[in-house]
Amino acid sequence: MLYNILTVFLMTTALMPPAMLQYYAFEPLLSQTQKIRVLGGYATLYLIELLFFLYMFIWGPWDHSFTLYKKIFVVAWIPHFLWAIATIRPYLFRHLYVFSIRAACTILIHTLSALILLALFHDPGSRPILPSLIYPAQWLFYILCYLALLPVLRQYFNEVFVKYRYLTTHKYWKYISMLPLFLLLDMYFILAHTEDLIMDQMLLLRMILLLALIIIAVSIRVGLRQADRTLKMYERVENMTAQIEASRDYTHSLLNSQDQLKAFYDSRKAYLDKLEGLISSHQPQEALQFIKEIGTQLDQTKRKQYCQNPLVNAALSTYLAKAEALHIPITVKAVIPKENAALSSDLAIVLSNLIENAIHASEKQPDSHRALSLLTLCQGDVLNIWVKNRFDGTVTFDEDGLPTTQAKGHGIGMKSLGHFRDTYDASVLCTCEDGWFSTYIRVPWGGAA
Repeated sequence: MLYNILTVFLMTTALMPPAMLQYYAFEPLLSQTQKIRVLGGYATLYLIELLFFLYMFIWGPWDHSFTLYKKIFVVAWIPHFLWAIATIRPYLFRHLYVFSIRAACTILIHTLSALILLALFHDPGSRPILPSLIYPAQWLFYILCYLALLPVLRQYFNEVFVKYRYLTTHKYWKYISMLPLFLLLDMYFILAHTEDLIMDQMLLLRMILLLALIIIAVSIRVGLRQADRTLKMYERVENMTAQIEASRDYTHSLLNSQDQLKAFYDSRKAYLDKLEGLISSHQPQEALQFIKEIGTQLDQTKRKQYCQNPLVNAALSTYLAKAEALHIPITVKAVIPKENAALSSDLAIVLSNLIENAIHASEKQPDSHRALSLLTLCQGDVLNIWVKNRFDGTVTFDEDGLPTTQAKGHGIGMKSLGHFRDTYDASVLCTCEDGWFSTYIRVPWGGAA
């Protein structure tokens, strides 16, 4: 009885490391509710399987044998895998990729453990002897080996799934996951339909399979790293170009203001003479009207100051001027401190992209349904930013909650927003409700009181 309980406990526990890898691969992308749901389901499945196996081995018809274990492991992983797919969404093809890698590790570890333990219990005069001790020893060896692999595999999947999530699409993983899966299926069917103990014959083949999968995995990571470097370089070029254009436009507007002010200064004597003449001829209304006209001319020489931060103000001045030129009603209340120059530069880029996107969206709206708002608020050392514009269309969001587009040459702005969020540990929430598209950003500013 004790032997059955120990062996079944180890066998059931051996199902969990691969299942946990399926969870750990996506853990950083999951909400707390999802994590609880996944782990709760795993715990329930573990208890159900443990009770079922205990019954079948102690009171049922099952006897401990390698062939039976092989059949159990052919199907016992399915409930955990289906539960992961159902609760960790929408990552179907990523799940298949994780399954391919974890299954290859499972097969190789089983092969190595069987060969090592059979060597310890080998009768030189006949076939290998399988004393009862080999079964719990095999499961314990398997569990320890898989637990040793988990941190490495977890780090790899977190890199390709989380760090580079903005580089890959559903279609990318749809095709890339098929290659390791098909390589594995060939070995899987051999494992499922072979009754004989042929571990010594299969070791080399399984090592070749694992090596092929490792090469595929490394190739994917190297490719994503290269694509990430290329995209970041392209984004830097785009952002630098945008900053240069914004600075040029802002400088040009300052020069225009200076020219207007100079022209006004050169005409000051004529203005004073005319005003003196109106007052001398007792025309107070005309004099007041002329003063208002002079005030209007002076106002035209002023550049709008949206906030105290010079980098952000230059970006806002440039892009909000474009909105005004298109007769888009704008509402701006921006309180952005001067501190933190690095963050200010990146924030200027993000706001430029958001306002530019809002302008493009507003152009698609009827004139009576155009509006653009920018509100910021400092709360202690946290800066809250809210950008919204009227938009009656539909918006598709990715798994990170950022808008996606299939239009060629678009989407860089939202990718820069994703980089900004990850770099500065910001919170970003995008919504499209009741005819308004809104982007809310909450970013630690650091001493922005």
